[in-house]
Amino acid sequence: MATRQASTAVVSASRTWQTNTMIKRVTIHGIDHARAACEVAMSINRQDGFTLELWSARHGAGSLGPAWFDNIVRIIRSEYPDLNIVGVLDCGDAAGNALAALRQGVGCIYVSLKPTVTEKIKAIAGQSNGDVRTRRPKMPDLMEYENPGEMLQAHFS
Repeated sequence: MATRQASTAVVSASRTWQTNTMIKRVTIHGIDHARAACEVAMSINRQDGFTLELWSARHGAGSLGPAWFDNIVRIIRSEYPDLNIVGVLDCGDAAGNALAALRQGVGCIYVSLKPTVTEKIKAIAGQSNGDVRTRRPKMPDLMEYENPGEMLQAHFS
């Protein structure tokens, strides 16, 4: 599933996230999944490029923690510097996990909180150029595939 965004650039957490490109999203459960997604993304020769969003599992902030996810995203960005990668940590309905993720330096989080709490989280995130998502789009979950390469090839094409 891919969507086109408005033709603007968003600066967040000292990275420029291009929103004028196609966005490809996948749910990862570890560095091997992240590497698999990046390998397939690198193999596709696209003139217009795309942003690769690596989403944590649902409630990943609570189950594995922000440091775990932040480290994966940092490693992947250093290994694949030519890709535009956005890591999105799912904090679900746990405001404390969202705050911990922002404190850790995670640049993009997803929350499903009451609007008043979400606005407060967004204000805090804005102080460090963080991004807060309030909608989790449909995307492939790489845990569902024994060998996700073929599915990723089709998904990214």
